[in-house]
Amino acid sequence: MPEPTLKSVTANLISFDYLRKRSLEELLSIFQDINDKESSGIITIGNEVTHASNQKSDGGHLLILEKELTSRINILSSFSKLKESTGISKVIWLDYDDEHTYDYNALLKQFDSVVILLLNRSLNDLKRLATFLKKKLLIFGSPSKYTNLITVDHGMAQSTKSFFQEQGVWENLSSVYSWKMGTFAALDNDIITLEMENGGLGPLLRYNTIRPIEEMASTLLRLVIESNYKIRITNVYLKGNLSTKLWKIYQKLYSEHLTQMSANERKRIEDQDSTLFTDQFSFFNRNVDFVCLDRGVDFVSCLLSELCYSGLCDEVFGTKLGIVNYTRDNKEKISIRLGDPKDKIYPKIRDLNFSMVGSVLNENARELQTEYDKRSQLKNISEMKDFVEGLNGLKEMQTFVQKHTLLAEHIVDVIAPSNGNEQLNAIFGKSELNQTYYEQFIDLQQSIVADTLDSKSNCTAILDFMYKYDPDISDVVRLLILTSIVKSGIREQEYKMLKEGILNNYGVQYVSLFLRLQDLHLLYSREPQLNFLSTRTTVSDTDKDDVQLIRNFKSVVSSMNLMPVEESQEPSEVGQPSFALPGYVPLTTRLVEAIYDRDFLSAEDGSRKQTTAKNARYRKYGWDNLRMSDISGEVYQDLLVPESKRGLFSTLIPPKMASLSSRYHVRRDMIIVSIIGGITYSEIATIRYVLSRNESTRGKQLLILTTGIIKGKDVVESLI
Repeated sequence: MPEPTLKSVTANLISFDYLRKRSLEELLSIFQDINDKESSGIITIGNEVTHASNQKSDGGHLLILEKELTSRINILSSFSKLKESTGISKVIWLDYDDEHTYDYNALLKQFDSVVILLLNRSLNDLKRLATFLKKKLLIFGSPSKYTNLITVDHGMAQSTKSFFQEQGVWENLSSVYSWKMGTFAALDNDIITLEMENGGLGPLLRYNTIRPIEEMASTLLRLVIESNYKIRITNVYLKGNLSTKLWKIYQKLYSEHLTQMSANERKRIEDQDSTLFTDQFSFFNRNVDFVCLDRGVDFVSCLLSELCYSGLCDEVFGTKLGIVNYTRDNKEKISIRLGDPKDKIYPKIRDLNFSMVGSVLNENARELQTEYDKRSQLKNISEMKDFVEGLNGLKEMQTFVQKHTLLAEHIVDVIAPSNGNEQLNAIFGKSELNQTYYEQFIDLQQSIVADTLDSKSNCTAILDFMYKYDPDISDVVRLLILTSIVKSGIREQEYKMLKEGILNNYGVQYVSLFLRLQDLHLLYSREPQLNFLSTRTTVSDTDKDDVQLIRNFKSVVSSMNLMPVEESQEPSEVGQPSFALPGYVPLTTRLVEAIYDRDFLSAEDGSRKQTTAKNARYRKYGWDNLRMSDISGEVYQDLLVPESKRGLFSTLIPPKMASLSSRYHVRRDMIIVSIIGGITYSEIATIRYVLSRNESTRGKQLLILTTGIIKGKDVVESLI
């Protein structure tokens, strides 16, 4: 078999820039179709085509936009460029609650047509839009007005039509489109998110609906299609009942998709499979591993405070599709997109423990100053020309250094503000005031997770923290859930004390929150032990549907080395991936790491064994012999090899890493990590870290597919 040339091999199976470009092109194509139909006076409803008597004038489109979709459009194009390309004259929010009190009668007179861009998640979204159309829009319209609807949803066209027909508004819509590529967003260079509110935890936890899972499966299929079927999943690792449901739904969708393809298209995919399984070299260079975990596998990681830069940006400012909006004290508005392709600074600091960010920013600022100082050393026209050509790049980098510096300075002000309150000093004493709210919050989290407090002391510490700082209730509930997971429930006496104290402090309206937490087994009272009678701390038939899947936290911490002891206390000397959370390695990260590397299981300290990995065999552990008995929920792994090729892998001796490198030059394999119920920036940072330091995974393309980027507050808000 001839060795492929470098040009014939691509490093990545799919380009994120390509995905963003495709999404924008699809949206522009929809507007082009709207413009063409309006120019010719054609109105299309479903498959019915009619002709309107009017001709398009110069009024342009009034775009009524659901506010949540603003960020999705912003990462594709500026609104000024979008207006130029589409004929949009004005943009207003899709306002169900009259917050902006638009005069729709006056607005409709100014424009030729209305285009509504809707994020359609459920029947409730359609109900709200139907009511809006009847009460706010259609009463002012006339047959000469075009009303177009663009929905962002996963295959809900038929149900949308049926519902609008039932509501009597379908006939008033000129055209209805589906923006398929708008259902997800490509962030940074490795994150695909559906950007559901609270990571989709509300529907999953409160309403027990599989809609978020169906949307994840549809998105996975869309990515396979957009990669021109280069993404061919060869290995599956699933943990949790929701994950296995997702895989079954995806397989069904993929099979249905194949049946709709032409014979020639199916033949092309079969030919790709034949090439994939030609020999061990072709296979190991084109592995696509799909690792899917339920959020319930590790609630601890998303309840703890985040310590990496990207995670703190989310906790302090709140991000929407990676976009941070911040107003300084001088009223200056700062907006920055985390993961902007033009931003060369963010990739250097995004995953760092926050204590290291300042030095990196200062170093880059000094390097920029050095580059600017070269102006005085220019000797000839050629050097001056080179300097001018690079000036725009220097100015752009300087802008991003300044923006990140401002964000970092504000984060410091939030997590470590100066204390000068004499009244508090008199009440609590100067020594206690030296510790900020954020520091004490983290210390309390660490004490709970390390299980250094007995039940009574744990309860007292949480209540003292609440009375001292009067924090948002979400922070207090995070501490309660952490306690319940670590101690397998809270002793009944302390549970009653905590519940009473919290309801007295925040109000009886949160009784329902306690009931939901108890129903989901996220927070519950532990009955006192009587002699030999066991408590509800082990897996039983009544537990199997709980969303919180850790059954013995202490055992999981020990078996998966979740709280390693670092030899060095310097943040810059990272050994174990506990840098992004308070001394804790996300269990989700360890499960991903365990597929490719088991060094962490035998490590007694923060050191890492140095191996000659380049000459080692391409070994993949999978989850074989990995202790997972303390985590409930289904476990499934499989090597997706066609039956005709099974013999090739029954006695396969994996090739050496050096052989793969010399034979194929550039790796074309991928790891897809998917968490149903959202993922934190800290988990992303640690997953990147463990995969980047392993020789066998370093060259793989990482794709993180999730229902949303979340933080601790989202878990609580999804239940309120």
